[in-house]
Amino acid sequence: MNFNLETIEKFISNTFEIDCIDICLTQKIEKEPIVYTGPGTIYQDEHGVLQLKLYSKINDIKKELSHQFKHHAPGKIIADDNYFTLKAIDMSGKEWVADNIWVSANVSFPASGQVIKSRLREIETKEGGATTEKNYLLIIVPGKHEIPCNEKEDLPNGGCRLNRSVFSTNNIEFEFRKLDNCLIIDANSALDCLKEDTYIKILEALSIITGLIIHPVVVKNTQQDHAILKIKSVTNSYSNKKFPIPFKHSTPGDLQSFSCFFEKYMAAIDSPFSDLFGFWHKVNRAWQVSIVNSSLSMGVAIEGIIRTYFEKLGLPDKEITQQADKAKLKINNLDIGERIKERLLSSIGDLLKNTSPKGALYQMVQDGLLSKEVADEWLKLRNKSVHPDKLNEDPRAFQKYIDQIYTCIALFYRLLFIIIKYDGNYIDYSENGWPEKKFQQKNK
Repeated sequence: MNFNLETIEKFISNTFEIDCIDICLTQKIEKEPIVYTGPGTIYQDEHGVLQLKLYSKINDIKKELSHQFKHHAPGKIIADDNYFTLKAIDMSGKEWVADNIWVSANVSFPASGQVIKSRLREIETKEGGATTEKNYLLIIVPGKHEIPCNEKEDLPNGGCRLNRSVFSTNNIEFEFRKLDNCLIIDANSALDCLKEDTYIKILEALSIITGLIIHPVVVKNTQQDHAILKIKSVTNSYSNKKFPIPFKHSTPGDLQSFSCFFEKYMAAIDSPFSDLFGFWHKVNRAWQVSIVNSSLSMGVAIEGIIRTYFEKLGLPDKEITQQADKAKLKINNLDIGERIKERLLSSIGDLLKNTSPKGALYQMVQDGLLSKEVADEWLKLRNKSVHPDKLNEDPRAFQKYIDQIYTCIALFYRLLFIIIKYDGNYIDYSENGWPEKKFQQKNK
């Protein structure tokens, strides 16, 4: 597929479609699956969601209708055998595949055929080609996104515009190209640097930088002698309010921080869907409701990061371990009920084996990685978030609450920077006016 501006515009304007001479939907069951076959179309609806429309013959009306009207227990995950796989041949002979498709049929009686409709999460095709000495990646992201442009693009009328961010990091050559209604990401590298799932880490890093969940509509991954092309559903009905960004990324002067974050994130994160991105995703989703509703999620996410990435800092020190051993001896010798004795001993055991997020934070304060004020504000917010809303709170008290939340956002990003060893600019949400500062790793 040639991704010229005309083709890209179809994806962005939700007018892309594929006419297919043959579509086969097969139930995900080993024996005697339901199969729907016939011609049809795969297309984007007005919201950007991929839709399937298939014209199929009726083969076993009783079996097919019983599947359509099958009862599903509420609150339970629907089993795989209720879904279908797709193989479709387009007009050029190219095969497209998709998985986990929920089928709905429209049948009028009497009839020998039916119209099958379904939403598709994504479709995929494998393209062959000449063996290459590099791997290549193309990502198309709908919407307007700010990037720190450092190179110009020539225009057909002889003019030019500054709309490209070009840099190299982790042995990968990047070009981010900003158009009026989309962002195009091109990357290439040696064969062992740009793997098939690397694009997910790139999208994760870009999501954190922009404060938005980045949903691509096209991902084309070229690996040596073949390419995997994925076309994805993207809907504008998905809540995607911007979460506070870690640093500015809209001017040429921001390129160093922009490229540094990609370098450090991709080097530090071994595989996609890491816990670190999961914690960011958690607070981003809570942010969609309101800043206040995100306070509990923020407090819990920081606690989770500490338990996951700073576990050793939160372990009890030698002094308290010795005191705990003495306490256990004394408790064992007490003439008290066995139930309360077991509970006391269990509490001491939990104290010795579990990480204390509070202890880890204040250890980082002693090590000069965090300020005590920031750690104190997290503890206050964590405690406050588990209590009911105070609906009659006065503006000054509410402002203090908002300040605590933004201070915890600053703490969240500082922990993230420490984990990935980032050393660029950042926005300090813990100070009035949110000044821009330089983050530098400190050695213990």
